Amino acid sequence: MTDVNRSIIHSQKDTIRPKTASVLDLGSNSLKIANYKISHDTYKPYHQESIRLKLLDGIDKGVIKDDHVNRIVESLKLFRNIVDFENVSYVVAVATSAIRDSKNQFEIVQRIHRETGFDFMILSEHSEAIFSYAGAAKALGIPSMLFFDIGGGSLELVLARNYEIKSVMSLPLGALRLTRKFANDEFSINQMTEYVKNIIPSRTDLGILESEKLVMVGVGGTMRALARYDQSLREYRLSKVHNYKINYNSLKYICSRITHIPTEKIGNINAIGKGRADIILAGNIVILELMKRLGFKSITVSAHGLREGALAVSTRYHKKFVDQSITYSDIQSITNNNITNIGESTRRFVDVMYNMNLLTDNERDMLLYALTEIDNLWSFRDVENVLHSIMDDDSHLSHKDQITVALSLIYSKKRNKVEPLLLRFENILESNDERLIKKMASVISICEIFHRTYARVDTNMQMLTQQTGASNIQDSIIISIHPKTDVFPEMLLNQACHKLENVFKVSLETSIFYPQSTSL
Repeated sequence: MTDVNRSIIHSQKDTIRPKTASVLDLGSNSLKIANYKISHDTYKPYHQESIRLKLLDGIDKGVIKDDHVNRIVESLKLFRNIVDFENVSYVVAVATSAIRDSKNQFEIVQRIHRETGFDFMILSEHSEAIFSYAGAAKALGIPSMLFFDIGGGSLELVLARNYEIKSVMSLPLGALRLTRKFANDEFSINQMTEYVKNIIPSRTDLGILESEKLVMVGVGGTMRALARYDQSLREYRLSKVHNYKINYNSLKYICSRITHIPTEKIGNINAIGKGRADIILAGNIVILELMKRLGFKSITVSAHGLREGALAVSTRYHKKFVDQSITYSDIQSITNNNITNIGESTRRFVDVMYNMNLLTDNERDMLLYALTEIDNLWSFRDVENVLHSIMDDDSHLSHKDQITVALSLIYSKKRNKVEPLLLRFENILESNDERLIKKMASVISICEIFHRTYARVDTNMQMLTQQTGASNIQDSIIISIHPKTDVFPEMLLNQACHKLENVFKVSLETSIFYPQSTSL
């Protein structure tokens, strides 16, 4: 990597993992700050702000002019107030295309450090691409993808198979850059489209195999704005863009719609806003031409990208990140997203059901995710609390699956509250999801007992039907429970087991071994 060799971490020892962190992102169009709470290798933003700078407008003969540099510094002084006020001591600061391309980049970052204390790393095109990819892949859990990040100054592309990066490319196709390049041309839209077509690489150029099936994943402010606008046109019932899927025809319709709308009126569209009104069309054209050229019919949108990727890399590989020696294997270890904060007893119970073919791959994945949220049931008061808690998480699950998880958790406690929620989300859920909610709720009810009692639970299976061929004999799940004390909710367990038996048509055999006691 060719990044400027500057430390981006402050006030933290290498061996200490922070509980909060700030990420500063100085891009071509805007300067952003995002503060995160860090837990179990996950990053949840709790404070975000953005200041529109449009640095490309301030470049003269390759140099960013003083008035724009002054705006950068004054904006960062405000962000320094935020960092200090919220007592965040771990800071990651990165600069991308506009600073990278400017001849006075070193003078700018030195002045920033002198006047604000922030120490910026100027990312190379390569670094920007792989860090942005890492943030999206970690959040989405998609092993193989064609990833793109469209910013104000550049377009980054990454091809990954099974979380392994195969190719990286950066192109001068940022939405702000294109808007400025064709601002004065009489037939600017047609010329812009032809210009974009000539630059976008082919599948062969990127190393995509002829019959390879990949998911296209997009990040960036333009991508999020287009997703929000599509949701408003569809009257989508969720205000959530992460893991939202938008297809080519929808993007083409949006493009034709905003082509004939004056910029000031585009700015009045809430989903787009005034800050992106003048560049949204250029970004839309790039994305459409990218999909057409590479043969993709839809895009999965990620709300996580460069900032989360840089944070993940820096917290795990501090020295390597500073020394610019992050490898593809380092990125691969970050993007592999395994659920770890589940008790062994509950995981084993779910695994046994999966091995008995009682759960599909996706159902097992959803259940494991639901069990990470089981503590929400301890203070269960209102269904909206559980629903918002689940949907606020930028999970690797689809929107439909996240809603199903939330409704399963609610159903395990308050069945009568689920029906109106099924009606609310009927344009997202499918007809068989109500049955799935009941199945998952029955498993959650048993696992909650295991979780709350801290009992050691051994689960095994007995495949009697397959062994004997007798259709009147049910397969059995054998559960041995070892409570910590002589108090255990046997009646609640029996009730939960009965529900699961009815839903899955399987037999549960339970034995409870109290301390200093034999089986009851």
